[in-house]
Amino acid sequence: MANEENKSKYLEDLTRYSYANVAGRLLSNKEDAPFAVGALEKLVSSFGVDKDILEGLKAGTFASEKGIQTAIQIYNGKYQKTLGTLSIPEFYSVRYGTLKSILGDEEASKAKSVFEKYKDQTIGGIMKKFRQANTKLEDDTGLFDDKAKEEAEKTLKKLAPIYNLITLLEKRNYEELRNGAMKDTYKQMINESLKEA
Repeated sequence: MANEENKSKYLEDLTRYSYANVAGRLLSNKEDAPFAVGALEKLVSSFGVDKDILEGLKAGTFASEKGIQTAIQIYNGKYQKTLGTLSIPEFYSVRYGTLKSILGDEEASKAKSVFEKYKDQTIGGIMKKFRQANTKLEDDTGLFDDKAKEEAEKTLKKLAPIYNLITLLEKRNYEELRNGAMKDTYKQMINESLKEA
């Protein structure tokens, strides 16, 4: 029972902090950074706290660039931690709607077997193994011998399909949320420009 409660909590947290992931991605791109505030605004507004508490939370968070960056870093960290703990089949369940919207119901259902192949692994574990193998393979310092590089190449080949699926589905999820997060910021920027004209 406790395991089911933890699973439910992780899935709830993944949904709760989705806009933090969007804000983090937007903030990491100089051109899109101004839109990170819109994503953070959506995140903070979704917390379900009393209006008077929300007012203070927003005022403190948005008071400075450092406050915005700190909030994004904290909440995006929570998103990444939660994502990393999901098993691959749990990730499939979470992103089934995205798969369905792209592939259709029948193909999205068939895709489950691919995710089931990695049922004993987590998103975080796959990502870590893939990145470590990639680091070894790209190393030109001589730190890793040919045998280590061969093993890294095997690991990359084995994990590439699921790694790519995770990356693509996370990117698509980001894209779906990004537009809503950016809309309010666009509105504010357009209104400011209209006032100045």
